[in-house]
Formats: sequence, C-alpha cells, structure tokens
Amino acid sequence: MKIITWVDLQGRYRNTVVAYNEGENEDEVVERAWARLVEVGVHGIPIDHPHYYIEQEDLDAKIEECGGSDFRYAGKPDANGRQGGEYGAWEMDTDGTPKVNMPKARGIQMDKIRVVRDKELAKKDIEFMKALEADDGSSTAIAAEKQVLRDIPQTFDLTTDTPEELKDKWPKGLPKE
Repeated sequence: MKIITWVDLQGRYRNTVVAYNEGENEDEVVERAWARLVEVGVHGIPIDHPHYYIEQEDLDAKIEECGGSDFRYAGKPDANGRQGGEYGAWEMDTDGTPKVNMPKARGIQMDKIRVVRDKELAKKDIEFMKALEADDGSSTAIAAEKQVLRDIPQTFDLTTDTPEELKDKWPKGLPKE
C-alpha cells in the first residue's frame, strides 16, 4: 500500500494513508488523494508541491530507524491541539521517507530533560526551605544539589550518532519519565 509524504508549509514532515475505492488501482488512488488534499486546502499546499508516493513498509522501516516518532514533533500543541509546531526534528529524505535532524533532536531531548529537572528543582526548593527553617546545616548540601540540577543543560553531553542512542541518554540521578 502506498502512502503520500510531503513537508507542509510549516516545515513539518507529513504523511497520509489513502482510502481505496473499489476498482481503483494504486496509482489512481494516490493521485486522487493528493488532488483532494490540495483541493480542500487542509495544509495550504499547491498542486505542484513536492510530494512522494512510498510503500508503507518503506515508511515503517524508516520510522524505526528514526527511533520511532519520539523526535517527530515537539513543543506546545498548536491551535487545533496537534502536537508540534516548528520544533520537530523529522525532515524529508531524498526518497520521501523521514530522517532525523540530530541537532534538532538533541534540543528536543534536552527540553524533555529540562521538564523533569525543573520538577526536581521545585522539590529541592521545598527541602531547602524546610532545612532553613530547621537551621540544621543541611541547606548547604541542598543548595549544591540544586546547582547540579541547574547545570545539567550546560554539562550533560547529548552527543550521539543515532536517534535510538539519543533516546537512551539521560542524566544519572534524574528520574526518567
């Protein structure tokens, strides 16, 4: 089965599974589906916008190489509630399948780390205040722990070669969500 792939006007990699009508061959189906996407103006794309017709199996294999869809979209949901915006790390490869822009993927992974780190900092703030109230001297150690958490974006190395390796990179001592 063929899938239509393209990059929308916001730079996001897109794909569409097409519905077959009885008696249509595969080429007719994808051409009809592409014309319909353009006609309804879902993404504001012109008829001559670059797009590909690729086999579902090829797309599935490439998605696996990309580490699943972890880096496809990132950021806050758009006005329609769809995840993503401009922060996704997926790009169109020359054959119409996705590829991961590793620098963007590293930014997405660091954003995920920051979310967890910020929660841990909030917990440490409470511990710090309790230590100050108790005046037991433990506030210094807690302040040092907070500084280690604050330093993660500058000190934690996310250098990897593949999206799968990147997904596994996580600072020691920081809970993984």
